[in-house]
Amino acid sequence: MASLGASLMDGYGPTKDRCYQLARKHLEVCEREEDGVNLMSIEALQACILITYYELRGKGFARAWMSLGRAIRLAQMMGLDRMDADLRSNDAPKFQPTLPAARSSLELEERRKTFWVLFIIDAYASVRSGNAVAIDQAKVTTALPCPQPIPEPSQPPMPSLNNAKALYGTSYLSSFTGLVLMVSLYRRCSTHVELSLDNESAGSGSVYSFWEHHYSIDKDVKACGDALIGTKDAQALVQDEVTLALSLNLSAIDIRLHEAAIVKADKDGLPKALITECNSRCGEAGMRIAEKVSLSQKLVQAKKTVFRQMNMYCVWPVCMAMQVLDRQLSSVTENAQLEHSVGALKLLVTGIEDLEDVSGHWMDSISHIVKRLEQMDSTDTKTSEFSV
Repeated sequence: MASLGASLMDGYGPTKDRCYQLARKHLEVCEREEDGVNLMSIEALQACILITYYELRGKGFARAWMSLGRAIRLAQMMGLDRMDADLRSNDAPKFQPTLPAARSSLELEERRKTFWVLFIIDAYASVRSGNAVAIDQAKVTTALPCPQPIPEPSQPPMPSLNNAKALYGTSYLSSFTGLVLMVSLYRRCSTHVELSLDNESAGSGSVYSFWEHHYSIDKDVKACGDALIGTKDAQALVQDEVTLALSLNLSAIDIRLHEAAIVKADKDGLPKALITECNSRCGEAGMRIAEKVSLSQKLVQAKKTVFRQMNMYCVWPVCMAMQVLDRQLSSVTENAQLEHSVGALKLLVTGIEDLEDVSGHWMDSISHIVKRLEQMDSTDTKTSEFSV
């Protein structure tokens, strides 16, 4: 925690590195102990997760990837992904969790929230690496995080991820739970894309209901957005930096889903109207992201600081929007629309710079777009200032 805190403040570089080295050293001491008592504790897992998060914010992704795998295995050994399984069903763990029984509802909720933080980080690592997630959400039975530190006596039990829609429209849908649901949708979308590709490589003997899953995910993304964002206007979003970040990511999922649909429709020779519609959906989502980036620049003081601390989760949507809007520039025929699109792209470049991507990974992925925008400037291509 000290290392993460120091990393967010100017002038604390040596302190940051020293705290990080001490954290790794103490965790390695726990790993080397013969009986493993200190390693098999929620505190050791939390330390491992914090180390992973710290490493993901830097340039050494390989190191972070290894730390993440260690944290996930440790959590699974503790049974944190199967906490609320019905012991009489097939969902019950095949082995007894190594953690002792929780002494209070507060300790039980701490374990759940620790797992869900890891669930979120696993998805980010998947986005960054292009590899599949390590946690199989279809097997997760742990209840969703409670909006309070401990459940209130009058509060009904939190549902599992599979029954999350029961929270829509209730006061129990916290920002933390919203992050979990957004990540779950990203995972479903990624699995959908992977299965469709696997089906094509397997040939006609394997059938995957692409469009059935496409429309199901599309419907759930909209329902999740309605539940988490609802009718919040620009003024309300400027006061809620977490919901702003959620909105960015939901729009990016929308892009990923419809880009896969474009490829599928084109490959199967489906009507051009379907491809046009999917292209339009991608463009609309890209513009929504640009609008949210514009709003993020109006955040002040602590809210702006918190938003920047979430940069790991915000740069991916901005890059997705840039790639879509850049591709669609070639089909723009009206000067006013061209100026608007280029203005949005420039705003998104500024947004990534404001988010301070220390890893350099995301800036590298859109460097060709930045160069093209610079070339447009050198040829005096007109652009209009993008505004919400």
